[in-house]
Amino acid sequence: MKHVTASKTAKMTATGPLSLAGLKWLGLLMLAGALVGIKGCGSSGDGIDPGVVEIPLAYINRPIPLDDMGDQVNADLREPLLFSAGGDVYLQTTSQAGSDVTNITAAVTGGQGDVKGLNSDFEGKKLIFSLRLFDPDPNDDDVPSWNIYEYELETATLRRIITDDITAEAGDDLYPAYLPDGRIVFTSSRQTQAREILTNELKPQFSALDEDEDEIALVLHVMNPDGSALRQISFNQSHDLQPQVLGSSFNGQVVFSRWDNAAGNNEFNIYKVNPDGSDLEMLYGSRSHNYKGVNVQFTGLREMPNGNMLAIAKPFTGTFDGGDIVIIDTARFVENDKPIWSLTGLSGPAQRAATVTDVALNGDFPLQGRYSSAFPLQDGSDRLLVSKSTCQLDVNGTIRPCIEPYVDDPNAQESSPYYSIWLYNLSQNTEKPLVLVQPGRVITEAITMLPIARQNVIRDRAATGVLNGAWITENVGVVNVRSVYDFGDNSFSGGFLNVPVTAPGITAVEQLADPVNATAAQRAARFVRFVKPVAIPDPDDPEVPTALDLDDDAFGPIRNRGMREIVGYAPIEPDGSIKVKVPANTPLGIEVLDGEGRRIGPPHNNWLQVQPGDQLNCVGCHDLVNGGAPPEVHSRADGHAPTINSGLPLALQFVNTLIPGNMSPNPYWGDFGQTMAEVRFDRVSLTLPLPTPQPQLNIDLVYDDYWTDPAARAPDASYAYEYANLDVSVPAPANAFCFPWRFNCRATINYPEQIHPIWAVDRGVDADMNGVGDDTCTQCHTTQDAMGNDRVADGQLDLTDGVSDQNNDHLKSYRELLFVDQEEVLNVTTLEDRLVPDGMGGTTTVDVQPSMEPDGARSSYFIEKLTETELDAPRTLSTPGSDPNYVDHTGFLTPDELKLIGEWLDLGAQNYNDPFNTSAPQN
Repeated sequence: MKHVTASKTAKMTATGPLSLAGLKWLGLLMLAGALVGIKGCGSSGDGIDPGVVEIPLAYINRPIPLDDMGDQVNADLREPLLFSAGGDVYLQTTSQAGSDVTNITAAVTGGQGDVKGLNSDFEGKKLIFSLRLFDPDPNDDDVPSWNIYEYELETATLRRIITDDITAEAGDDLYPAYLPDGRIVFTSSRQTQAREILTNELKPQFSALDEDEDEIALVLHVMNPDGSALRQISFNQSHDLQPQVLGSSFNGQVVFSRWDNAAGNNEFNIYKVNPDGSDLEMLYGSRSHNYKGVNVQFTGLREMPNGNMLAIAKPFTGTFDGGDIVIIDTARFVENDKPIWSLTGLSGPAQRAATVTDVALNGDFPLQGRYSSAFPLQDGSDRLLVSKSTCQLDVNGTIRPCIEPYVDDPNAQESSPYYSIWLYNLSQNTEKPLVLVQPGRVITEAITMLPIARQNVIRDRAATGVLNGAWITENVGVVNVRSVYDFGDNSFSGGFLNVPVTAPGITAVEQLADPVNATAAQRAARFVRFVKPVAIPDPDDPEVPTALDLDDDAFGPIRNRGMREIVGYAPIEPDGSIKVKVPANTPLGIEVLDGEGRRIGPPHNNWLQVQPGDQLNCVGCHDLVNGGAPPEVHSRADGHAPTINSGLPLALQFVNTLIPGNMSPNPYWGDFGQTMAEVRFDRVSLTLPLPTPQPQLNIDLVYDDYWTDPAARAPDASYAYEYANLDVSVPAPANAFCFPWRFNCRATINYPEQIHPIWAVDRGVDADMNGVGDDTCTQCHTTQDAMGNDRVADGQLDLTDGVSDQNNDHLKSYRELLFVDQEEVLNVTTLEDRLVPDGMGGTTTVDVQPSMEPDGARSSYFIEKLTETELDAPRTLSTPGSDPNYVDHTGFLTPDELKLIGEWLDLGAQNYNDPFNTSAPQN
C-alpha cells in the first residue's frame, strides 16, 4: 500500500468505537450543532417545499465505518472498493417528516452488506446502484464482488443486472448510471478489452493493479440493461470513477473523475468521453486543485440545470469523506483562471464555493460541518439535496460537541461525524434538515426521483459506419497531430520547449517546412515515440500463478515512473505533423524526440486512447506549459488556440518539395489545408508507383528525406538506428510482432539483459595482443587491473560484472550509474573511501554524483559525455583544458547502442520493465 490514510494521524482519528454513554444526547444536539454559522434555517417539518410534497427520496444509510479493530475508518478516494457492513438503500415516499421509509435492499443484504453509487433513470421510475454482500469468511480468497442492482418503483422489485453468478462475480462493478439509449455506464475492475490486449502480447490475462499497486484499477465500461454486450471504454491505469451523463454543452457525453496517477501526478481531474470511448478529453482541473489553500480533488460530480458542474472538493483522505461543495463553470473554462479560447479575456474564477458554510479541509476541526454529497433538484428551484455532517470530538473516549472547552482540549480528536440529509437553497444561502440520522450512522448520496429530460443519444461510431474497416482488422486506430510546435497560444516559439530551431530567420511553421530554409538537423522535433505502461498483476491473484511479488528494487530510482514498453517510433514531418497507426484500446503516451531519439522535455503522463478504426485528432502537445500566465493547456479541443499549421496552401504545393506536384508519371497531391503527414498518409495508397511509403510506426529509429526537391538543395542523408545492429551479446528487446510492425509490437528493456552487457562488448581492438579487448568500457571503468590489483576506476565509475555491495538486488554497474556513491582513492594497494575535513574537527566522505538520470537521456551526463554534446544535464562537460584526465568518448559506443541506452533512460531507467521476469527482485 503506497498511500497512507489520515486515519493513522492523531488529530483525525478516534481511538476506538463510540461509547453509548457519549451518544445518548448527541441526537438532541445534532440539529443545533448543524445550524451554527448558517443563516435563515427553517424547521425540519416543512419538507422540500410546502407546495410539493410527493417527491420520493432515495438515499444510503449505513453505520459509521469501522475497521477490524473497531477503529473508525477515514475513507480514501483512491480506495473506492471500501466496504462498510450495514449499508442499505432507503426509499422515502415524500420529503415530509414522518413519511414512509422502506429499506429496499435489506432482503438481499440482510443488513450486513453495503451499497454505493446511487442514481435514478430519466423517468424517475428506477434506481440503480452497486451492492456488495457481507464476506462470511474474510480469511479465504473468495471475496464477494460489488454488483450492479436495479430497483423498479412501480413493481417494488429488485434485480441484479448481470444474472449469471460466474459473470457477476468476475469483477467489481461500481457507480452505475443510465445512458440516454438505455444502456448502463459504470466503472469496473473487469478491464475487459485490456485483458484481451494482454493475450495479444502473449501475456496471461489479468486485471491490472492501479499505478499505486494498491487495488485493481477501476475503469469505465458499458453494458446493455440485461448485462450483455459488456465492453471497456476507458484505458486509464488508475481509477476512472463516478460517471454521469452530461446535458447542456456536452449533451450525451459521459463525465467522470479520473485519477491521473502516472509518474506521481496523483490527482483526480474531471474528464469526459463518448459512450463508446471516443473523444476522451480532460474537461477541467489539471491546474485548479488549490482550493482555499488546500490541495483538493474533484469527486461526486453532478450537472446542474444551467450546465455548471457540481463537485465535492476534498483531499484524498483525512476529512471523514467530507468536503466542500463547489460549482464549476466547465462550459466556459478549462481551468479556474483559464477560459476556453473563444472567450479569451474572460476573467475567472471558474470555481466557487456553493454554500456559505466555512468548511474546514486543512486538518482543523470542522466547526460548521462538511458535505459528503450534493444533488441538484431538477425543478428550477436552485436548491440542492446535501449530505451534511455535524462536528464532534472524541475527548478521552467520550463524544463531545465542537464547542468550548472541548475544541481546545489537547486530547481532543475529530470523531467520525454523522451525516444527515439537508436542503440547501443556493439563492438564499439557507438550509434546513430533511432526514436526521440516528447516532452511529451516516446518510449520504440522497437523490430525488423527479423525471428529467433525456439527454442526447451519441451513437457508437461502430454503428454509424464512420470507422475504417481495414484499421479494425489491423486492430489499430490513427493518431493525427497537426503540429507538435502548437502550444495552444497561437504563436511559434522557434523550437520545441528548450530545444531551438537552429536555422536562422524561422518565425513560422510554414517556413520551417520549406527544406531550403532548414535542414532536418536544424529542426528541433524529429521523431515521436509511443510508449505504453506495463500492466502489473496482483501477486495474490489466483488466476495468475506466474505473477511475482515485485520488490521496489525491481523498478528503479523513481518507482512511480512505473514499468514502460515502447510501441514504436515515427518521424515528425517538417511542419511538425504526425499521422500514424497506433494500437487500439491501449493506453499510450506520446513523446517528442530529437534527431537521436532522445525525449525533449518531461514524459507524457496522461494516457491517450483510440478505438479500432477510429482517428484521434490532436492540435499540438498535451497539457504543456509554454511560459504563459496562466499556462497554456491542451486538455480539450476548445481550450486552445487554432493551430498554427495552416497546411497545404491554395497552390497545393509545399514549396521546394517533390510532394505534391511533379512526381511522374503519377503526381502525388493533397487537399487544401492538409498537413504534410496527412498528405503522405492519405494519398500514398492512391498513387502507383508509390513515391513514398505511408508513415508508419517502426520499432527502430529510421529517417529518410521524402520531401526535399534535389533541384532546390541536396536531400538530407538517411540513417537508421536498429536493434539488429547490436552485438550478439545484447539481446534485442523487441518482440516478434515488430518485424514488420503490428499492433502488438512491444520493446521491453531490462537493465541486466539489454544495457549491462554493452559495457563488455568486444569491439575488435586488441592492441597488446593478449586476447583481451582493449576498447571495452570495462577495460577502463574497473577497480581491478589486469593482474587483479586494486585501482581507481576511471571517472570513479565501475561498470564490471558483479552485485552491488550497497544493494544486492542491483548490479554494481546499475548502482554506480544511477545512485550517489563515495569517491575512492588508492591507499598504497587498497581502495578506500576518500576522507576530507568536515569542518567540525572530523572527516567525511566525498560524494560522486551519478552520471545517469532517470528523468531521461538528455538530462544524463553519461549521454553528453558519450556524444561530447551539451544537452540538459546539470554537469558541464569537461575539456582537455579543464581536465588533465580528459578522454574524448565520441565513437566509443555505436549509434545503435546509444539509442538503446537513451530510450531506456527516457523510460525511467528501471531495473526491469517486465513484471514476469523471474530474475527481477522479489519480496
